[in-house]
Amino acid sequence: MHLGKGDKVLESIQFEMDRLGIKNAVLLSAIGSMRKLTFHVITETTDESVDKFITIENAIEVGAMQGLILDGEPHLHIVCSDKDNNTYVGHLENGCEVQYLMELSFLEINNLSLMRKKDEFNNAYIDEK
Repeated sequence: MHLGKGDKVLESIQFEMDRLGIKNAVLLSAIGSMRKLTFHVITETTDESVDKFITIENAIEVGAMQGLILDGEPHLHIVCSDKDNNTYVGHLENGCEVQYLMELSFLEINNLSLMRKKDEFNNAYIDEK
């Protein structure tokens, strides 16, 4: 998958998965550049997740992104840095924008019956459908 200048990263991935009818896949590789990064990180070690949402608008180089598409829903994490070599790591959110390009490679997995469920603390885990 190729994304170009101004494309929204997560929204474009979701659109393509829906368009192609892909329910389950593994993100094998993702590299590129962004002008806007939106992600979240956990901030506490409590039973229920307490998240901090962060938006960075800067020249950003994507070093790695990984994750799963399960039951049509992407869950992706990113490792990237800005021009001052500040490193950012976290759960990708809607709103990220490509600066020049982004190349992503997915491997579709057929006949997989997995989904994310919530535990008693409202935290997601992978389980069979």
